Amino acid sequence: MSWMNDWFGAMMAASDTRKLRKELRNIDRANLANQGIVRYRPSQIENFFDLGEPLGSMVFSGGAAYIRNRAVVRAAECALSQGQAVLVLHCGNRELERSLEQYFGGSVCLVNRSNPVYDPFLGASTDNITRLTMAAAGGRGIGNAGRYYLNGMTDFARAKGVAPYGRMYLNCPHLTLIDNVNNCEASGRITGAQARQILSELMQGETERGNVESFFSTLSAQADGIIARKNETYAVNVAWAVKNGLALAVDVQSAANVQLICLLIEEAQLQAASGGRMTVVLDGLPVMAAEGLKNAVSTGGNNSFILSSDDAYADFGGDDNLFFAFMGRCTKLVVSRHNSAYTCQKFADTFGSYDKQEISSTYAKNVNYLGRYGLGASQTANVSVKRENVVKAEEIQRMATDEVYILDKATGELANVQVI
Repeated sequence: MSWMNDWFGAMMAASDTRKLRKELRNIDRANLANQGIVRYRPSQIENFFDLGEPLGSMVFSGGAAYIRNRAVVRAAECALSQGQAVLVLHCGNRELERSLEQYFGGSVCLVNRSNPVYDPFLGASTDNITRLTMAAAGGRGIGNAGRYYLNGMTDFARAKGVAPYGRMYLNCPHLTLIDNVNNCEASGRITGAQARQILSELMQGETERGNVESFFSTLSAQADGIIARKNETYAVNVAWAVKNGLALAVDVQSAANVQLICLLIEEAQLQAASGGRMTVVLDGLPVMAAEGLKNAVSTGGNNSFILSSDDAYADFGGDDNLFFAFMGRCTKLVVSRHNSAYTCQKFADTFGSYDKQEISSTYAKNVNYLGRYGLGASQTANVSVKRENVVKAEEIQRMATDEVYILDKATGELANVQVI
């Protein structure tokens, strides 16, 4: 009877093995379903942006720069199609400029050293010019008394019949400004009442004259290559883009040009406060580059921010609270390969986790010697559940540069696709 014991034991072991394999397949299918990743055939990145989808903040991080550029252009198209102006700030990204110009033509204005037409103060009221300057300078840049000095500068220009423009402030002769006011009164170019008001404002803000002069001196060094040369009708600014529903792309040249970046951001925030909601694209600009930029991104407000970077987490300077708060407000995330394992883990955490089922098996074998021998075996399986990232950090790090994960919060879909 020993051969029957052998046969029976072998059959039982084979049956247990088949059951285990079947259970493993079922668990794998359940894990894939719980992950919820939709894997598409190779597609164009533009196909994942619907012109009519709700607009909001987005992040395009990692991978190939040309894919991020295409995503920026498509996102800008979505914003413009829904009546939102677009402001793109970049640091010498000529490929992005070419893409914007080829796609939008006359609907986009490129501001760079080859086309210096930016004027932050063109068409702005006296109060808005002062507000923009004070905000861009930051809380410790120009004290409260500085607003009187700034108002005096602007009122002097208006009294002479000159519409305020950017380069006028950059080239202002501060040391002789009061003498110039007196000379204009003496020559009859301005009235006595106007002169008294202007002089009063300048004197009240005299203590901040040095800070005002320092601000515009720094701004001149940072923006001289893109500021309009004089008071020209073709000059543009953020208010112009909002008024005409167009896109404005500005080459800020370097993330170190803090005053210029803050001035542009404050323009966008001022328009948002007036009801002119717009989409602001930060291409390769660290969020922590300037305090004004950090505050604008962290508070959000009416404007939407799109961050396009080779490492968006690094752009937040390691501030987890700010990073995850912004990720939580985003409507779409496009993430590709990153070199930093730390950044990969942060994006893995952003994509979320799921209940992963795991199976462990126990194999038992016994042998009985009764004259001859008998063979028996058994195999049991235990299923456990643990939380695991939907997309593991190492999976992000091993991605191809043309492969992306796209999280669309409007639909709840997490897609994986190779971009063509």
